[in-house]
Amino acid sequence: MRTKINYGKFAGMLACFTVMSLASFAQKSMTVSGEVVDMACYMSKGAHGDGHKDCATMCINQGSPMGVLTSDGKVYLLVENHDKPDAYSQAKKNAGVQVTVTGDFFERSGIQSLVVSDVKAKS
Repeated sequence: MRTKINYGKFAGMLACFTVMSLASFAQKSMTVSGEVVDMACYMSKGAHGDGHKDCATMCINQGSPMGVLTSDGKVYLLVENHDKPDAYSQAKKNAGVQVTVTGDFFERSGIQSLVVSDVKAKS
């Protein structure tokens, strides 16, 4: 006995799975405000704030990854946009300073990140 295949239903399911898969990789632009922290000191010691500004500057200038610590305690890893490296360089100059960062948001394996496209220091 032959089994009938409902090709319309199959095509609909395939389209649904394709859209869901692509949505999980989609990027969205996001803007966050907070302090630029060096991830080494922040993750290992919780170090941030005015008393840590000089150390954060030194660590970031020596290659430590950096992030933005928001007022609600979230941390976003900052990643260089290879098409706009100046924005990431601007973030490096603002270690320990309150900034507003805009970039494409990605989350991979529980790590939230922004591919930096713009940085403005708060006055």
